[in-house]
Order: sequence, then C-alpha cells, then structure tokens
Amino acid sequence: MAKTSAAFPWKNGRPPHLPCGPGDIAENVLTPGDPDRVWLLADMLEDVTDFGRKREFAVITGTYEGKRLTICSTGIGGPSTEITLVELAMLGAKRVVRIGGMSALVAEYTVGSFIAVDKAIGDTGTARTYRAAGGEAKASPQITQGLITAAAELGLTCRPGMVASTDSYYLGQDRRYRPADGGTDVSGNFIDRFQAQGAIGVEMESEITLTVGGAIGLETGCLLGVHGNRATDDWLDDYEATQRNLLRIAGRAFSSTEWELRSQP
Repeated sequence: MAKTSAAFPWKNGRPPHLPCGPGDIAENVLTPGDPDRVWLLADMLEDVTDFGRKREFAVITGTYEGKRLTICSTGIGGPSTEITLVELAMLGAKRVVRIGGMSALVAEYTVGSFIAVDKAIGDTGTARTYRAAGGEAKASPQITQGLITAAAELGLTCRPGMVASTDSYYLGQDRRYRPADGGTDVSGNFIDRFQAQGAIGVEMESEITLTVGGAIGLETGCLLGVHGNRATDDWLDDYEATQRNLLRIAGRAFSSTEWELRSQP
C-alpha cells in the first residue's frame, strides 16, 4: 500500500476533508457556511446525490435549470473556507459563489435584500496568507454581473457592493463577548472603521473566498442576503426564504451564462 503524503494527504483521489471524490463535483459550486443549509436547498435541485457530511463539510450535487450544480458548506470563517475552496478546485470546480448572510452597515440595505459582492476588505489571517500568493479580494466581474442580472429576471433586487470580512463574530463585529456590566457595551469600534472604508456590510467569508479563489485560479463571487442590519438593529429571524432565493439567483446566473475562465495563474 502506498504511503500517504503528509504534504499532500489525499488518498485514491479523495481529499482529507470533503466527503467526496473524483467526478463528484460540478464545475459550478455554491458554498453556504452552514451544513444544514445544504440540505435545506437540496429539494430545489433535481437528480441529487448526497455525499454526506464530514466535520463542517456537507456536499451534494444535482442539476438546477438543466445545469449540473454542487452545493458544499464551508463552515464559519477563514481556515475551513480555504480548505473547501482548495479541495473543490482540485476536484474540478471552476466557478464558486459563496451564498450566505451578512449584517448591513447602512439603513437602506433592509433585512432580506441581496448584495453581489464586487470587492471585500478586511485583514483575515487566511486572506493575508493568500495575498502573498497573488490573490486579491475582488470578485469575477462576469459572476457579479451575472448575479445582478439573474436577480432582476426573478423580480428580486440585488445590488453590487463592498463588504468587510472579519475573523471574529463577537468583538470584531462590536457584539458583546461577555455579559454586560452595568449596561456598558463592549465595543472595539470595528464597524465604524469598516464604514469609514466604504463597506456596506460585515461578514466572515467573502474576503477569503475571493482572495483564495484568485490565488488558485477559481472564478469566484459572493451573493449575500442581509440577515441583520446594524444601523437599524433589525434581525431576520426566519431566513429560509432568503436562503432559497440565494440559490434561485445564483442557479439562474450559472444556468444562463456562458463563462470564460481567465488565464490560470
């Protein structure tokens, strides 16, 4: 039996993390964070194969509007998102769109609305690593425009915009990270800084998706539903309809667009 390499611990063409192997992944992939959202969306696809779940990674492949499509969860944050993207690319993915939620930083982006990310800012550790390998936190213009066009065809509003990504859900997004003491809020003024740089929202995976994708030759984009609004303090308790519309928009963009890959790095 061949010895598994610590530098490349794949075995029989199967990666060490994603629960799938050669031929299982479509060229077009959607990446929600939550594994449960993979199964939430499964009934919107036809001819679905469920490859199961390993750690935070759940994977299905089916067809949507006649085109083969994979949905693969990333888990939360940078390291698991990097693992997902690298292993998907090695299994044959060519285009990846993150679908997930964000908190808007301006009042006009109401809960339940949609953003096609054209650029991400932040200083997440994983993105910093891949910037050294040539990655930039910019979406494929074709994918961003495809998402906006698809939303309009479906009667939904999707606007382009820049978001900020952070490695922190609590302090890094000015949420309490310990019980309130005498009514005093805990804040690092991170949101003010993001707003000052022009970000319209904050979340945890877009900078990583775009930067890693750029470094390894994937065409990437991010389609986000507004789950919360920090300017108005609104929160979307029932997000199922928003999540399903993310698939409708991205699936339509994939099924109606002829894509040309940029030159590989």
